[in-house]
Amino acid sequence: MIPLPIPLMLLLLAFSTSMRAMAVEPRQWPVELTVGRYEIHADFDVALASPLSTELNKLSEDVQGLLAIGDGNKPVHVVLFQSEHEYQRYMRAYFPQLPARRALYIQDRGPGMLFAHWHADVAADIRHEITHALLNDGPQPLPLWLDEGLAEYFEVTGLKRFDGCNYLATIQERSQQGLIPSLKQLEEIDELQEFKETHYRDSWAWVHFLLHRSTATRELLVQYLFSRRGGTQPLPLSRQLTQLSDDLSRDFQVHFESVRTK
Repeated sequence: MIPLPIPLMLLLLAFSTSMRAMAVEPRQWPVELTVGRYEIHADFDVALASPLSTELNKLSEDVQGLLAIGDGNKPVHVVLFQSEHEYQRYMRAYFPQLPARRALYIQDRGPGMLFAHWHADVAADIRHEITHALLNDGPQPLPLWLDEGLAEYFEVTGLKRFDGCNYLATIQERSQQGLIPSLKQLEEIDELQEFKETHYRDSWAWVHFLLHRSTATRELLVQYLFSRRGGTQPLPLSRQLTQLSDDLSRDFQVHFESVRTK
């Protein structure tokens, strides 16, 4: 069994009492790379380092361009394991209080950290979790629904974000039946443990609506993000949207009727 490498960032992270009490001598990871603001640590030879670098840079450009947010300067550590077994063993050892997920992004009082293991769809996991890092670079975190909705949106590759997401067909079918997800109810969820798969789907739908319904809805989202990143507390988006629409549910239906699935 290979000893667990413990990077200095873990020792500096004041995530919990147990972590603060750790006094284990840090070790170097077998592979360490720097890609812009991203510090990549891996327990294996990342043969796909070049595509990974491209993926990180492209996602940063997409998020910053579409949402009109500036490029942050806080470092983000990307920790990759070759096997799921080693990844799970590591997470159980140092973050036992966190839910078991295929990938996790952690941002506390230390540097932002993404943990994942290599597999066929790891690029989607990285896009999802790095989106969290890019969005939460300000003084206050985003509402849970918006944070996860945007991460779901940017999780897929650029060419599929408008009409290639797996959620689209279900949202369209439900919308035709008059089943419009309540944005206000999504805004009221602030615990990740309460956030179910349907909430990820519905959050993605409202993000898609905001980004693609009209120039006004996209500008509303951009301004909301700008205000949050500036430290102010804007009105909930559910309230602001009612000022743009006389019948928000109908607008939601019309929007998704106009999107043709591939």
